[in-house]
Amino acid sequence: MLSSDFRDRISELRRSAHRRPISSKHVELDGFRDEGLELPPPSVIPRATADDARIRFALDDVIDGQETFVPPGRFFLIDRDVEELMPRRGPELTRRFTKLLGKLNAQTLVDHDEHDTFESLLHTGPQALAFVDIEATGFTPGTPLFLIGLVLIEEGKLLVRQLLARDYTEEGALLFHLWKLFQDIRTVVSFNGKTYDMPYIRDRMVYYGYRMPDDMAHIDLLHEGRRRYKDRLVNCKLQTLERAICGRGRVEDISGADIPEAYHNFVRTNNAVEIRDIIHHNALDLVTMVEVVLFMLEGRTL
Repeated sequence: MLSSDFRDRISELRRSAHRRPISSKHVELDGFRDEGLELPPPSVIPRATADDARIRFALDDVIDGQETFVPPGRFFLIDRDVEELMPRRGPELTRRFTKLLGKLNAQTLVDHDEHDTFESLLHTGPQALAFVDIEATGFTPGTPLFLIGLVLIEEGKLLVRQLLARDYTEEGALLFHLWKLFQDIRTVVSFNGKTYDMPYIRDRMVYYGYRMPDDMAHIDLLHEGRRRYKDRLVNCKLQTLERAICGRGRVEDISGADIPEAYHNFVRTNNAVEIRDIIHHNALDLVTMVEVVLFMLEGRTL
């Protein structure tokens, strides 16, 4: 049941929406806008912005998760089924991906993997596969991580797991949790992770005295995307592939360049309006990576 305080804030949000102009863009449940489909009706509450002083939310108001304790400390753990994130697309995405892994064989790779990018999947069970995407507090080496997102396969389901440091002191705890999780992972899938995500994780683990396993295979979809599509697309950024491959664009997605400052605002003010958007952005990046792998290994073409 919603608390009276939370109900009051929702009412204030609705009133404020009537007091100021509303953008023509609105938030869809899945966080995506399908090409060729109409946007939701104007009655949908517009996405909040942190500079609206009337709108304030606690973390528990905007995302379901739990405080998790590990030997170095605590952090915030968010687990969501892909079918929860994407009620329309999620069930079909899960079915296709589990089917792909179940029937993957050498002939599939001969037919659809010219550069041997996905060969490690032949030797990786579903439980030993992880998609990884990170968010950091800055853009220079050495700045702390605050969010690590993963897609894991558990009991035949695609699970989005996000490890959130609610302030700068919780980074060590979430890295410890990731270090333990990585002991069972054999293949990591990322987007630009060979240059950015995995070296960043490795360096931050070293800072806390952990050593990332050195026997994990790594599939970087940025490099494979460039090999396949560099002559067909204006660029091979993840959201460009998302439009070309998944046929959708995002609705009012937070810019990657704005993420560090938005996180610092959250730590300073404890207002979770923008941290909700960062968590959603991270989750959508992960789901898109799953769909890109499917598109490539199912032999589809642009």
